[in-house]
Amino acid sequence: MDKYSPAVALFDYFPVLIGGAALLLLARGIGARHRQWAPAAWLAALLVMLGGLCKASWKLLIAVAELPLDWLENLLFILLAPGFLIMLICLRQAARAWRKGVRPDDAQAARLPLLIGLPLILGGALTLAVVSADSRLWFFWLLGVTTILNIAMLIEAGRLSHWAGLGVGVIIGLLLNFLATLALSGLARLPAGEATAWIQQSVNLLAQSALLYACWRLAAAMRESTEDTA
Repeated sequence: MDKYSPAVALFDYFPVLIGGAALLLLARGIGARHRQWAPAAWLAALLVMLGGLCKASWKLLIAVAELPLDWLENLLFILLAPGFLIMLICLRQAARAWRKGVRPDDAQAARLPLLIGLPLILGGALTLAVVSADSRLWFFWLLGVTTILNIAMLIEAGRLSHWAGLGVGVIIGLLLNFLATLALSGLARLPAGEATAWIQQSVNLLAQSALLYACWRLAAAMRESTEDTA
């Protein structure tokens, strides 16, 4: 069983809450530009935050009660992968609405990636878990998918921020999050333990703080532009 101190376990909640706040702000901005996709954006933000809270709670239970609940840890990427897919699609729809200045009328077509992507992501993980029950191939599948979707979301946010003329600070924030996401993907392969957890969480705190700043600026610009055209 992995060992964690209460300090490292509690510290893990900070990047989770900061990252959750960033995505909630982004969901608010998406709702301002495209109300039809607002519920999905809020759901995506909550899924990502809930996944992080499950992993942090898993560590805390180990630290205070030596109680490792594998299902609680496994919920991390099971929730993150769908969450980032939904947020990516919502952000793209809001970006199209903002650039065009009108609400796009292809909402039905925009749902197609969800109808295909969600079963593919979760079905792939389930298939790997059944076919190779003695390995963690399903975990690496979800880790890879989550990383790709997270990076795609950051690229979309960066493109939109550049188009909106938000300045270099927002781009730097998204770039820092991008680089930290790549680093975390590599760090996830390190042996679990106290030292590894401190490194991962410190990198994650930097990543989520940078994302919070970028999402705050982008969401504010999306809401302000809506007010200007009202």
